[in-house]
Amino acid sequence: MLGTLPDGVVLRTQLAILVERLAQVLWAPLALLGSVWALAAFEVADLLERDVLRIILALIVMAAVILAALGACRFRWPRRVEALARIDATLPGRPIAALLDEQALGREDPAASTVWAMHRVRMGRLARLARAVRPEPELARRDPWALRLSATTMVLAALLFAEGDGLDPISAALESRATAGIASGPSYEAWARPPDYTGRPVLYLPEVSGERAIQLPEGTEISVRAYGEKGEFTLSESVVRTKRPALEPAAEGIATATFPLERSGSVTIREGSTTIGAWSFIMVADEPPTIALSEPVARDTGGATRIAWNARDDYGVSGAKAEIRLDPARVDRRHGLAPEPMPREPLLLELPLPMTGTGTEIEDILVEDLSKHPWAGLPIQLTLHAEDARGQQGSTERIATVLPGRRFFDPLAAALIEQRRDLLWTPENARRVTQVLRAVTHRPEDIFPDGRAYLLVRAAIRRLVQVQGEEVRPPVIEEVAEVLWQAALLLEEGGLGDAAERLAKAQSRLQEALRDGASDEEIAELMDQLREATQDYMQQLAEEAIKRGVTEHADERSAETMSPDRIAELMDRIQELSEQGRRMEAEALLEALRQMLANMEVRLTEGGQGSAGGGAMDGLADTLRGQQELADESFQELQREFRRNRLGPGQGLDGEYEDEGTSPEALARRQEELRESLDALREALPGARSDGGERARQSLREADRSMAEARDRLGSGDTAGALDRQSDAIEQLREGMRGLDEEARQARGEGSRGSDQAFSNNPADPLGRPLGGRGRIDGSEEMLPNAETWARSRELLDEIRRRAGDLTRPEVELDYLRRLLERF
Repeated sequence: MLGTLPDGVVLRTQLAILVERLAQVLWAPLALLGSVWALAAFEVADLLERDVLRIILALIVMAAVILAALGACRFRWPRRVEALARIDATLPGRPIAALLDEQALGREDPAASTVWAMHRVRMGRLARLARAVRPEPELARRDPWALRLSATTMVLAALLFAEGDGLDPISAALESRATAGIASGPSYEAWARPPDYTGRPVLYLPEVSGERAIQLPEGTEISVRAYGEKGEFTLSESVVRTKRPALEPAAEGIATATFPLERSGSVTIREGSTTIGAWSFIMVADEPPTIALSEPVARDTGGATRIAWNARDDYGVSGAKAEIRLDPARVDRRHGLAPEPMPREPLLLELPLPMTGTGTEIEDILVEDLSKHPWAGLPIQLTLHAEDARGQQGSTERIATVLPGRRFFDPLAAALIEQRRDLLWTPENARRVTQVLRAVTHRPEDIFPDGRAYLLVRAAIRRLVQVQGEEVRPPVIEEVAEVLWQAALLLEEGGLGDAAERLAKAQSRLQEALRDGASDEEIAELMDQLREATQDYMQQLAEEAIKRGVTEHADERSAETMSPDRIAELMDRIQELSEQGRRMEAEALLEALRQMLANMEVRLTEGGQGSAGGGAMDGLADTLRGQQELADESFQELQREFRRNRLGPGQGLDGEYEDEGTSPEALARRQEELRESLDALREALPGARSDGGERARQSLREADRSMAEARDRLGSGDTAGALDRQSDAIEQLREGMRGLDEEARQARGEGSRGSDQAFSNNPADPLGRPLGGRGRIDGSEEMLPNAETWARSRELLDEIRRRAGDLTRPEVELDYLRRLLERF
């Protein structure tokens, strides 16, 4: 029955078992021999004495023989039975063993014999599925240290990178001294290797002339190697301060010496009595780095500490830091600063270095916000440290200065910061700080403009009361200090959303700074904040006036004008007076500016006498708005038509019937009404007094024609075409209004928008943008955005409408355009 096995399966399995057993026997000696060959290829034998090499080789041979003998004792030739057992183990139910079995019971019973025969047939079918077994030497279990892999790696590395010729270096090393000597006779080599951090290259001294002295950095390593008989070469030098170096044998026929360059001197190599190499060296000392402040420690924006520094080193600065210590001797030890301060570690700040490499000269600025640090605003001692790659350090003397911090000009905020400082000075001040804070919050409605700040201070008081009677630990101190800091920020900056309140706050802070003698940098920062608050305030005034639509006749306007340029000039003058030390004059001018801003009012005017028909301009503005609204409704009708085409006649997006009140016919009637209104306004306009006025009237005539075309297209059901004509009409109306406005302003003697006259002749809103002829500041200055600004925004919106009405565009684009229209 074993004839049912596929051909050659047993033989191939025997070969696989043979490979397994050979691998198990030979891996160890082969790994040993491969490692020896790899080391020989890398010429390791040249580094060993001949006698030592012979001993090592003998030990290697003995080890290889022992390993081979042990393997041979364990080796057994694979038998057929073993192959069958391996195959049978891979099959379900072990069919081969079943085929080799004989029926033990029931041989005389026909039924039992039949069952046995059927069983053998079934096992025969399974046996035909047999396949040859692959070798499984299980070397990982026999070699837990993976020595075979290390040997393989060494052999591959030798094949790729070794310059030796296999075992030839070993045979050369074992030759007699007479034949192994240097064929070319005695020779030498010498190198000077500067420290890596210097970036200097290695010098091969035999190629360097010895007539001139060679400059080398301190710490340079000089290496000499001599090839020849023992005692043939001698070395003399004067560059080492301590132990004199000498040529020491490194291998058979090789002597070496390595020593540092510690001072200027010479090195000489002699062959017998003959000088074959001589050099003079000048040692360039590696000086420690130097570091200094480029300018005094200053306060930066927001109260950050600004440390400008510079450092130098022969070969580059590898690190720099600033060390800050409290200077108790210079602290005004009064009130909360009278007790001894709580011990704190010095504050260490890493100074910025170049992103790549190191620089021999570095100049940089560290800006670090230390406003919250307990020492902010107190005398400190600053020390700068620099280090080079050799580990040498350079430091400045202790510099007496004050650690900058944020200035709080609000009196209550400054008081809270002072209590915070006292609490951080020492926990002994906790009871005193609690009493002061309770006194401050006794009548909160009188001094706390911000309720949130009051609640924060009360929270700080409660936290301090909770720990009274026990030692106040640093975490509690830090927690309360952070709460007081946030309360002071709310009082100083406020969470104000109203532009007028922000303006008043900025004015108050600047006034306090002028009185308290703040620095020029602080004044400049506060001036920037005042400028920003003023712009916001004026913008808010303009927006409110436009929303109210308040009107005033021209003859009721005040003659006094105030432009953004005038306000900017006043602010620049305030800053200039402050920088000149004339603080009282600056404060007086600030008060005048405050009153001017407080009295500022924005009104919309009707244009007055001499305008190109004030009522007609108002009518044109109404017509423009009506045309824009009609264009919006036309676009919505176009969208409804698109939806009806997709969902069925009369159906909306939700399946409900659309309102027919905005049908194309109704839109056509409204378009005609707008056109008739425009005709009436055109007739009411006076005659043109300039080329610009004539062009304006031509634009209005073209707008009339566009409206008529839009009416006709709406009547014929071409909503998309009508929308294009309506866009043209809107643009032509704007052009006409711009021209009429320009004509009216020239008639008033105000010049054109492009003139360089004063603000009264060049209207602008608080942000400096030119205006149309529809509004003024304080009764005489125009506040509405100019027609060009409106025109550009409307052009963009009309273009979006036009594209959204083009149903041939991709659905994704149409959806995006609809979302834009819904948003804007």
